Amino acid sequence: MSYKPFPTPVRVTIKQSQENIIASAWDAVEFLRRWPGKRDNAYRRALQHCLDALDGIRSPKAAFASFVTAARQAGILA
Repeated sequence: MSYKPFPTPVRVTIKQSQENIIASAWDAVEFLRRWPGKRDNAYRRALQHCLDALDGIRSPKAAFASFVTAARQAGILA
């Protein structure tokens, strides 16, 4: 299984001091499993799209877009 790199890394901040760099669909899945925000539709879509990217069903670019949307809605996008 490949890590499926994102077009550009995504910075997310938790509790104003802990910053994480998400550089691939694999990193995103790991982060989404300990998601600090509400697990709403954007969260579920991002998780599914990242899992799909790892399986080769969806592009890493689509997973990236879904992850960024979920992070922005959760207010953790740095």
